[in-house]
Amino acid sequence: MSSEEVKVGASAAEAADAAAGGAAEDGAVEDGAAEGGTAPAAATARPKPRRLRDMAMSMAVLLVPIAVFYVGWQWVASDRQVSVVDTSENHATAASLGLAAIEPELTDEWKAISTDLAVEGETVVLRTGYYSPEGHGLQLVETNGTAADVNEELTGAGTPVEAAGIEWAAYESATSETWVAEIGGETVAISAETDGAGDLAELAEGVADAA
Repeated sequence: MSSEEVKVGASAAEAADAAAGGAAEDGAVEDGAAEGGTAPAAATARPKPRRLRDMAMSMAVLLVPIAVFYVGWQWVASDRQVSVVDTSENHATAASLGLAAIEPELTDEWKAISTDLAVEGETVVLRTGYYSPEGHGLQLVETNGTAADVNEELTGAGTPVEAAGIEWAAYESATSETWVAEIGGETVAISAETDGAGDLAELAEGVADAA
């Protein structure tokens, strides 16, 4: 055998040995993985805490429909229709019985919604109910009698109140407020439920202008 053939044979043997060694290393890696070498588990992602802004936006989504409903209801309530009554007949009858029959000077937004005339002996009591622009019910009572003829609970001096240049005596109850004054020798009372007491001054001014 020649020296060149020996070299070729040796090179081939070395290549075979190298291939065998690489295969053995690969097998060892695979065996190690099979015997318990496991890849590290991916870290479990933790949910991020909700931020304050996210919570605020969630609340806003809930509150917007409520606000829209509230504004809509206020608009409907302020625009609701009321039944207007004709007070002329009772006023004319009261005038024929000697009562001044005051018709307060109010804007067109004030609506007369009730009227009643009561006569007991010589005592005449004229009542007129009004619906104010703010949506409150008020009453004007005029009589040639006393405050007790208007309401038997109107006793005592009351609390002094000045409105439209007139001295009124104010009486408050759990549900209403009433102002009483003597105008032209007659007893005049204006009243409103507690939530409509703010409209009494305007009604008082209308009464004073008419009287």
